[in-house]
Amino acid sequence: MVNNSTIHCRRKKQGQPCKLSFSLFLILTIVFSFTFDKQTYSWDTTAAKYYPLAVGNVWSYHYINFSDYYCYVISNQHDYIVQVVSDSIMPNGKKYFKVINGNYFMGLFQRIDSNTMNVYKWSNGTECITDSLFARKGDYFNSCRGGYNPNQNLLFDTQNISFAGQSRISRLINGNGLVGESYALMKGMGIFSNRECEFGGYYEYLNGCIINGIQYGTILGVNNNSGELPVQFSLYQNYPNPFNPTTKIKFSVPFLPLAKGEAEGVVKLIIYDILGREVATLVNEKLSPGTYEVEWDASNYPSGVYFYKLTAGDFTQTKKMLLIK
Repeated sequence: MVNNSTIHCRRKKQGQPCKLSFSLFLILTIVFSFTFDKQTYSWDTTAAKYYPLAVGNVWSYHYINFSDYYCYVISNQHDYIVQVVSDSIMPNGKKYFKVINGNYFMGLFQRIDSNTMNVYKWSNGTECITDSLFARKGDYFNSCRGGYNPNQNLLFDTQNISFAGQSRISRLINGNGLVGESYALMKGMGIFSNRECEFGGYYEYLNGCIINGIQYGTILGVNNNSGELPVQFSLYQNYPNPFNPTTKIKFSVPFLPLAKGEAEGVVKLIIYDILGREVATLVNEKLSPGTYEVEWDASNYPSGVYFYKLTAGDFTQTKKMLLIK
């Protein structure tokens, strides 16, 4: 007789499937249950696509600032770039990605937890949750996205949004930190839009992005292509030069205070013709410290000598370039 605690399989006839003992069935059931439960809380590639953190990824946003109580009157608007420039290990032993935000003069450190699929940011020597990628419609979750103190957010709906010629599912989230605070996470793209309104506010939406080397939509604004902070303003020679019809201009903005006044922090890059007339404004916005590159398309301009001038506070530098058609 075979002991029931022994794992065994007995065939009645050649070719018939074997039968498992009750003990083996119980063991396999426990193992399967443990494995399934573990996978439920492990890295989820589908959820991660709503927040694609990877070095080299770039997002371009159009920013609209409102000056009135109901957030209808536009006071200014511009385009800016967000870029993941590097990754590093923080004192808690976990890897974070450094995200440079060209609209707020700052770098942000973020990571996605592989077990909970929560998005964390590193702030004041510790981390806090900014998003919950496992949240489903109707779920509430705490978030310090707008500041360090957590607010309760609600994933109130999901819907398809058309972007760059494709329809993509998006998660619409409301926050209770501010009146009219809401944002959308688009699958494969990350943050698609963001809105806050309380005695004035803003609205921003995605122009385009570069995710894992593939571009979607249009990249507007200037692209910070260096994770290192320059020590001084620099304006580089355009390339190619001579050119036809496009050329690229590179410049650096240091971590230094600019001139006081209304235009504090504003960087301008303007193109002039041989007579000194302004023909194009490539940059006119506040920029965080970094090295940037912007392209000028001169398809609608005649051949000749042009000048490009970088102005930031008390700093001014001009260089010459030649368009040949």
